[in-house]
Amino acid sequence: MCHRESGASTDDERQQMNEVGQIHVGDFINTFSHGSLVMQNLGDTSIPHSGSVLFGTVGGAIGLVTQLPQDFFEFLQDLQSRLTKAIKSIGRIDHTQWRSFSSDRKDESCEGFIDGDIIESFLDLDR
Repeated sequence: MCHRESGASTDDERQQMNEVGQIHVGDFINTFSHGSLVMQNLGDTSIPHSGSVLFGTVGGAIGLVTQLPQDFFEFLQDLQSRLTKAIKSIGRIDHTQWRSFSSDRKDESCEGFIDGDIIESFLDLDR
């Protein structure tokens, strides 16, 4: 995921793409579309976010990329970290390794993203 600084002072800086995160999705993403999976007036407004972009994969998965406030992101990141230690994945594949970004040029751990599937698994835990 890259970000372009449109408010930069020079043309070169405005055209520069800065890396802000990376994640392994597990499939090829072949479409992006601004929008939401729910109608705006029916959506859950208790989750603060902005700039929703949906993506679709070759295999039929649908995902959402949105910006969260820093404190909420840090809370979810901490919850995600704790859940990956408490919940064993199918095949015992380490979550951190699975979501790590890998290309021909570099291998880096996932950063800047929250895995909604892991967060949702909190609901399956015993009290």
